[in-house]
Amino acid sequence: MAEPRSSVASRVLSVLGAIERARGPLQVSQIAESTGLPLATAWRMVRELVEWGGVEQLDDGRYRIATRVWAVGSSAPCVRRIQRDSSRLLRDLAAETGRGVHLSVLDQDSALVVSTAAPGGRVPPGAVQEGDRLTGDDPAARLLAAFGGSADDLPEPLREIRRHGLSVGRTGPAGTTSMSVGIANPAGAVVSALTLTGPAGVAWQRLVPALREAGAAVRYSIYREELPAAERRAR
Repeated sequence: MAEPRSSVASRVLSVLGAIERARGPLQVSQIAESTGLPLATAWRMVRELVEWGGVEQLDDGRYRIATRVWAVGSSAPCVRRIQRDSSRLLRDLAAETGRGVHLSVLDQDSALVVSTAAPGGRVPPGAVQEGDRLTGDDPAARLLAAFGGSADDLPEPLREIRRHGLSVGRTGPAGTTSMSVGIANPAGAVVSALTLTGPAGVAWQRLVPALREAGAAVRYSIYREELPAAERRAR
């Protein structure tokens, strides 16, 4: 007998919720345990989500949220509010520091840029643009990689980034440096990176407090309805 539509929908959503809340990608067995679904049902829901594009499988067999979920959600009023508020915060940070700013999320093996800002609104040649993918040694990509799995499995440079929650390095055009901090979801998983970009040789350490404060503000703008009451009051 076929499952009722509502039952199928609730199971699919429970799988998406389990993956979104996790601190990293999950095996199907972990998804089944988190949702309370039978293993065979969890496997079927995951495969349907993969075919649709909402979940992607990594090389090690684990699963994580894919960008189609972001794309579908971007038309919702709450997501438009998130994008509006985040854009304002990025513009404020760019104005305060005189540096370019971008917000990126992990997508497959790269950091996908979803929002940008430039001081005075003037975007210099070669600057990061929305839709760009940052890979390899880019500080945002390295920061997201540092929080993408167990610390025991990471090389020492990524462990160092994970310990300090900060990634700094050369990036983009010659003579350019970027510095990234992570933004965690309410479950504590780092799911995005906020980045400052500007000339190399600048005393970047003095910009760390402003970057961390902006990261906390962006986190609040995205997750304020899901945060504990005490954390909301603190803002």
